[in-house]
Amino acid sequence: MICNEEYISTALDIPVCYAQNELVISSADDVVSYEYSEDGHLWLKTIKLEKCNRSELGGVLTFLKNLQSISPYRILSDSSDRTLKTTVYHGCHLPLYISLDGTDLRLSYPICKSGCVQELLKPYFADGGLPENLVAAIFSRAVKSVCELHKAGWIHRALCSRHLLLNQLAQDKDSLDVSLCGLGSIAHVKPNGSCLNRTGLPVIDAGWRGWHYQNLLDTVYSTHPVAWYSPEMIAQDFQGYGEPSDIYSLGLTLGEMFTGIPPFVGTITPSCPPIPITPEMTMMMVMIVLLQPPNTTASAEMVSVFKQCTHFDPDRRPTADELLQLPWIQKGLSTPLTEAMLEPFRR
Repeated sequence: MICNEEYISTALDIPVCYAQNELVISSADDVVSYEYSEDGHLWLKTIKLEKCNRSELGGVLTFLKNLQSISPYRILSDSSDRTLKTTVYHGCHLPLYISLDGTDLRLSYPICKSGCVQELLKPYFADGGLPENLVAAIFSRAVKSVCELHKAGWIHRALCSRHLLLNQLAQDKDSLDVSLCGLGSIAHVKPNGSCLNRTGLPVIDAGWRGWHYQNLLDTVYSTHPVAWYSPEMIAQDFQGYGEPSDIYSLGLTLGEMFTGIPPFVGTITPSCPPIPITPEMTMMMVMIVLLQPPNTTASAEMVSVFKQCTHFDPDRRPTADELLQLPWIQKGLSTPLTEAMLEPFRR
């Protein structure tokens, strides 16, 4: 690690400015940069390892290890191999390859021209969500990807509209599917060597994740990644959490797509301290998250799916496989999903 001697602590885990005795936290903009490749076919994320402290470097290594465990091909390689036809495995959008240039770690992803679901939502409008038929088409495909991930023995732990990518099908370029991104929080359902569920929270406020509390725009629509967490995940008790936690996050994402508003908006902005989110607060949030936009009526079937996914008791939530058997989900899977359907919501 390259360190400025002015910012060295004895442990190197928490850099401290000796002169002012203040914590030194690099902003996400200092640690991560994004760009397109010269040919326009790849989206590049560069992590500046020299800007990461020891704890963050450990998180990067865990992230790389998890990506390689999911991927059927070797992703830590040079950029010469571009023969792969798809990088979506177990429902996840994986990098085509990862390379190291000095202390810069570069992840190269095939571009998803249709972007992510969040880009279709407009929280600043009263009707900034999507119509139910489109919500069903997107949500059902997201459930399918989550089902694939769970069957492979993994949980996502950060599901939200921002992490649902709209990618073209390899066999039909006119049709879209939904894959999962934001894989910095993925983990085995159970920790290695343990028969118990997970109890710890994934690292969020780390520069290499591209998110920092200090980088938030000061608007009433700001929210924290924890806003999509399940009650049992927030509780961090000995019962722990597992696959049902992802189902809860999917339920909140369903409400987010329909209303256009993420959960717990306005609870965190740079100008005021964040409001702590407790398991009890999640119960109140579920009651209001599916408030119907003006001139819009949610079907009883969609409301039922939402309530099942966001049940406070994780044992009473359906599995991803059980969700796929529901008529509303089946109808969504049979509904075509194309870029032409999304275009009106990009204006």
